[in-house]
Amino acid sequence: MNNNKKRSNSSSKSKNNTNKKKTTTVKTTNNKEVKKVKEEVKVENKTENNLDYKSFIIIILALLIGIIGIAKISGLFKNKDFSQSYLLKNKIVTNKEIVEDNMNSILLNKDVFVLVTSLNNEDEYNLEKDLKKVINQNNLKDNFYVYIYNNNKTNLNNIFKVSGEIKVPTILYYKNGNFVDMVKRDDQNMIEAADFAKLLDIYELSKEE
Repeated sequence: MNNNKKRSNSSSKSKNNTNKKKTTTVKTTNNKEVKKVKEEVKVENKTENNLDYKSFIIIILALLIGIIGIAKISGLFKNKDFSQSYLLKNKIVTNKEIVEDNMNSILLNKDVFVLVTSLNNEDEYNLEKDLKKVINQNNLKDNFYVYIYNNNKTNLNNIFKVSGEIKVPTILYYKNGNFVDMVKRDDQNMIEAADFAKLLDIYELSKEE
């Protein structure tokens, strides 16, 4: 009987040990699989993060290129506008640009106004736009000329036979070939269309009601 009990106990222990080994093996296998899955998930997340980062960089670069492109195009249009006389380009005045070759004959007319401008300047371009109203209101379309001053070495005093400083931009007034006056200001600011209107009032040339 005792021998049988011992054999039975021994057999039970052996089975228990076998079961424990199986359980340990299963746990180890499961742990490996879980670890492998976690590593795969990490790799996938890392790949997705890299893709998101690259996409973000590409979008930012595309936006920057677009903004720079728009700014350059806008600048080109602006420079193009400023490089032309607004009054001449839009035919606000009848006459073409005045130059040295035709100046003497033009100045012999009864009442002549010459805008001296350097262009390529937004402020001077806007001045011409503002002058449009004064020119139209006073019917000066045939009496108004534009002289483009683009050479700093040119002596304006000799060209226009005027003494004293000629501050560009300005408007010179001639009557029958003789210089009468010019539009100027007491301060250092650039002349405005209102200053030209004031000169017309002074010489009773204004046709405004």
